[in-house]
Amino acid sequence: MVRCVDGLGDCGPVLEGLRSGTLVGVYVIASTKTSTIPGISIAGASPEATLYTPALDVEYLYLGMPVGMNIIPVTPEGLPTPAVITRSCIELGKVPAVIVDAGSAMQPKVPHITLPSKVVGGRIDVSLALPPGTARELYSEAKLLGRRMAAGRAHAFILGESMPGGTTTAMAILVGLGYDALGKTSSSSPNNPVELKVKVVEKAIHRLRSEVRCDPSNPLGVIDCVGDPLHVALAGFATGALSEGSTVLLAGGTQMVAVLAIMKAIDPEALKVGKLAVGTTRWVVEDRSSDIKGLIKEVSPSTPVIFTELSFSDSPYPGLRMYEEGYVKEGVGAGGTAVAVEVKGLKLREIKEAIYREYERLIGLGAAKA
Repeated sequence: MVRCVDGLGDCGPVLEGLRSGTLVGVYVIASTKTSTIPGISIAGASPEATLYTPALDVEYLYLGMPVGMNIIPVTPEGLPTPAVITRSCIELGKVPAVIVDAGSAMQPKVPHITLPSKVVGGRIDVSLALPPGTARELYSEAKLLGRRMAAGRAHAFILGESMPGGTTTAMAILVGLGYDALGKTSSSSPNNPVELKVKVVEKAIHRLRSEVRCDPSNPLGVIDCVGDPLHVALAGFATGALSEGSTVLLAGGTQMVAVLAIMKAIDPEALKVGKLAVGTTRWVVEDRSSDIKGLIKEVSPSTPVIFTELSFSDSPYPGLRMYEEGYVKEGVGAGGTAVAVEVKGLKLREIKEAIYREYERLIGLGAAKA
């Protein structure tokens, strides 16, 4: 069962668009060196390993096991990628998946689309996020891709992402664009490293306001200075697809508020068409260390948030039950993909059974915590 967060926009048009449209999963990947700051992200076995998580995530999504490296991306505690949820949903729901590389540190060894201006993001506390002008190019390229993939047909796009460190860069983007977002984004850890993220973002914002190469008056200049390649590409794709009449479900947590903020700054009319929503998990909505509802109320209160009530409290696997303790929560479009296939008619029980079967397969491969 899916639910809509009270006090935000009307879910009805998006739910109808998901029911009637042809579902297509689009999963954008990128890397940012911000993820290598010790303690920022647990979306990898080590800080350095987080750079390769996006490519491994989508290889697993396509093939059931990565091939670039013979490992499933895991947290330091041994919990595998939330792509376990996404893969189970797209296999069960027969949803085609398209991979878009906006700046992955490792090229995924599965069919994918590469944006011409792809680049790995810099470490935002000490350097530019992107070479000047790159954000504009990524936005334009992704917008064109969204338009061409939609091409006037009744598509319903699930727009997901994989980029460790993204909740930190999303916070910097939001603060850089003038929003009260400091300390309000989520984390894949049950112990959200809010103080560390805030320190990183404060250093980034100081650079934004003092470094001659940064332009705080230009939204795309803000992203070049303190953002990353991912969020601007997501914003471009969403805007392009919406311009062709498609429904777009931003499949992610608090990071997707940064996508809304970029869209509002560059193409504000895209937020008014009524076919855009954020799709996420119950774990993100209930997370007390972040504030997705408050952030969206500030940035785009007319944008609804739809979440799946997926729960692993009755899972036979302790590794999955750790989601109920605040681990992982979201990623690789997990929540939005689950929302979309539920709206299409799959029962939550069927989805959970598929996830449990997939998790059991990973245990058999030695790639998941029993």
